[in-house]
Amino acid sequence: MIQFSSIHSPTLMRHGNVFSARQYPRQAFGNLIDPVINIDWFEMNGPTFPPHPHAGFSAVTYVFADSPNGFVNRDSLGDVQNILPGGLHWSRASRGMMHEETPIEGGGPARGLQIFVNLPAASQADPEAAFAVPAAMVQDASGEGWTSRTAVDGTTLGAAEDALPSPVRIAEFALEAGVAHDFDVPAGWGGILIVLEGAAIISATALSQTQAIGFASDEGDRIRIETQDIAARVVLISGAQLKQPIYAHGPLMTATPAALDDAMRRVSHLSI
Repeated sequence: MIQFSSIHSPTLMRHGNVFSARQYPRQAFGNLIDPVINIDWFEMNGPTFPPHPHAGFSAVTYVFADSPNGFVNRDSLGDVQNILPGGLHWSRASRGMMHEETPIEGGGPARGLQIFVNLPAASQADPEAAFAVPAAMVQDASGEGWTSRTAVDGTTLGAAEDALPSPVRIAEFALEAGVAHDFDVPAGWGGILIVLEGAAIISATALSQTQAIGFASDEGDRIRIETQDIAARVVLISGAQLKQPIYAHGPLMTATPAALDDAMRRVSHLSI
């Protein structure tokens, strides 16, 4: 049996003239979307946020395949990478890391999702790491009237085996008008579905563009996405629920106060 949240219509946050984001916080879904913490559906037109720390979770940036531009990731690990449209960058902050993301110069706005995915408490003290999944490594699938792109599916991320200590799935579905598509939800998973374009019916609940719904499954089940008169594009972010507390200080989020104190000390010494 799957439990669904109420529909969430996001608020729009702006940072000057160069950044805007529709926001999907976990609290809006009754925490059903665990292990997802927060999602920002963003458009970034220039350098926005200076280098800043994360700890206790993974900061994931997924660039839409139709985005005009990608972004440059720089972090305290020495990683400097261009993430192009259709690709994904995964920063497993764990005990603490610093990063900065800016649009590739001269390429126009970057559009996509920044996703905060929680880490199991036992992994929050692991060494930090960063991984890229270029568009060429995203898995494409199709059926009658639908296509999908799966950027993350399980614990293997890009070319790095067992990079994730807990399984996660990030996928997009595009459905023509009058089409239905089912996908499986494993037992003990939670997640969120956001309508990026058009309108969709998610297991009998109608959602319009930008709206989202959260879900959780104790026993495992299937979710159906349907369209009627117009096509739709829907993104899925889901994973194994961690069911652990979150102690937060800004962009530092850990499962215990002691881990939070340790992360605050560690990131104070980091730089890019």
